[in-house]
Amino acid sequence: MALKDYYQILQVEPSADQREIKKAFRRLAMEYHPDLLSRETKQDDNSHFRDITEAYEILSDPIKREHYHHDRWVQQSLGTKMQGTLSAYQIYLSIIESEKYLSGIDHFRKNHYALLNMLLTLFSIPRIQTILAEKNTDLEKKTILMAMKMGGLLRSDCEKQFKERLNMLLNAHPTINFTWESSIINKIAAERKSKYITPIILFIVIALCMLFYYYTNR
Repeated sequence: MALKDYYQILQVEPSADQREIKKAFRRLAMEYHPDLLSRETKQDDNSHFRDITEAYEILSDPIKREHYHHDRWVQQSLGTKMQGTLSAYQIYLSIIESEKYLSGIDHFRKNHYALLNMLLTLFSIPRIQTILAEKNTDLEKKTILMAMKMGGLLRSDCEKQFKERLNMLLNAHPTINFTWESSIINKIAAERKSKYITPIILFIVIALCMLFYYYTNR
């Protein structure tokens, strides 16, 4: 089912801030509110007013808006490509196109689960089976390497889930599989290390402040 274009409904740009969204909603609500319409136009415009209210409810909530952006991206980037039967090469081209689009969207990098769901949609099992069926080793390698690059945007736990989706392809390419697994292990170690850096720095700062206070008040 196609998503409604809430930005078009509210007549604002996707980059609109909360102030602009609220201002647009108020203007359109005054224009299309059922209580302000004549009897002849009320029935036709009721559905449009519901769309306006729905659009404002989604876009005025940061969390709902982020989820909407994810679903909108999937539809725009993958929607037409997921229709019908594609060849392995066509699938690979759609992956390249999606990677280019994804690399420029910072908010996806903050929501690892949304990004994981997008990648699982992009690398669906039927698509992987199509690639395997063509028995093109070079294309398989290119697809895996592109998957590794995109998976690198994920946190380690999400990347492990994503890598599992590629196992059917990775089984025939043990060297790449080992490289990817090693990369995830290194990422886990780095994440664990960074987890303790902030508390350690905070402890050092507090200790230095206490020492400074002690020596200045002797």
